[in-house]
Amino acid sequence: MSTLQNLLSNDPALEAACRAFAVPDRVHATAQEVAFLATATCSRLKVDAQDIVYWTLGNGPRVLLVHGWCSRGSHLMGFVEPLLAAGFSVVLFDAPAHGDSEGVVSSMIHAGRTALALAQALGDFHSLISHSGGSTAALWALANGLSVEKSVHISGPSSMKQVVIGSARAHGLDDTQAQAFQRWAEAFTRVSLDSADLPALTARLSHQGLIVHDAGDRVVSLAQSQALQSAWPNSTLVITEGLGHRRILSAPQAITTIVGFLPIER
Repeated sequence: MSTLQNLLSNDPALEAACRAFAVPDRVHATAQEVAFLATATCSRLKVDAQDIVYWTLGNGPRVLLVHGWCSRGSHLMGFVEPLLAAGFSVVLFDAPAHGDSEGVVSSMIHAGRTALALAQALGDFHSLISHSGGSTAALWALANGLSVEKSVHISGPSSMKQVVIGSARAHGLDDTQAQAFQRWAEAFTRVSLDSADLPALTARLSHQGLIVHDAGDRVVSLAQSQALQSAWPNSTLVITEGLGHRRILSAPQAITTIVGFLPIER
């Protein structure tokens, strides 16, 4: 926990906000997920001196799956069989401090750096599918050198800056505390909040994007995806009904729409 202790003050409210931002609950795989992961090739990659666990399946152009906060790569396993059937190979990973990967602290930027490290180790990805905070991580990686032909962003915040502002508000921080929290977040992630805000995240996006969000999502507001679509001319927004924030990952209609968006050009 020293990474946090070196940055925190003695302000309990500020410390609570920092811990909520940086320390995810580690989710363990279900029996079904364990059985699924046993069918994949498991590997490890050092990222910032920590072991990151990732899995690969199939042959063909690679699709990267990027999970969200307090989640794990196997939560996106519903996409794998349809992607393999469509001729893709799949790479999924557990972000730092998530699932089977090492670490205590993490962030969207940590996950984004992991995506960049995987691209460097494995080669280019044809496309990516991301969910929730993983969408923001993917956007940051795309703004910082990750190249894909298409990307899918499911139920994600439009920027890390907005997450920081929202976290400060949720923890009842006053203006002085909120400014201290923002400075802390920049020191912790080693990026400026402006570089993780919507204008910077979408400035270089030229590939086709698909944004999927449920109208009744109670975790991330639909307005976040609407803002992303407005800032990204080459993107399409699909709004679902009745799937919420997490059920959308296993809904057949959503999976069919998303995989259908990623055809391999013959």
